Amino acid sequence: MKLSEIVENYIALRDKKSQLKAEYDAQKSKIDEKLDKIEAVLLQTFDTAGLDSIKTPFGTAYTSTTTMASIADPDTFMEFVKANEAFHLLEKRCSKTGVEQYKAVHDDVPPGVNWREERVVNIRRAS
Repeated sequence: MKLSEIVENYIALRDKKSQLKAEYDAQKSKIDEKLDKIEAVLLQTFDTAGLDSIKTPFGTAYTSTTTMASIADPDTFMEFVKANEAFHLLEKRCSKTGVEQYKAVHDDVPPGVNWREERVVNIRRAS
């Protein structure tokens, strides 16, 4: 098989994959809308009746609380962490961009960081 045929086949398969994903996403979106409406009705019913759960022959519907935390003002947050030695409020992970910049300057990564590079093939459609 010629390389041109391999590239042509790759692009055709990638296009098919994109088409299938678009179809899936469209169908999933419609289902998600219906699920959201049902959840809203259940939550309203629970609130009105003072319930947290209801058991039915088909399954149990129940409420739970989801929590999220995000940083609104990074400088203020970091000042608070440092001033109060509240380092437990931070997660232990490194910035890929920061490590890339460090590596570009020092030709190595900071101590304690694993770095992996992988060479991959990309295919671009002809213009």
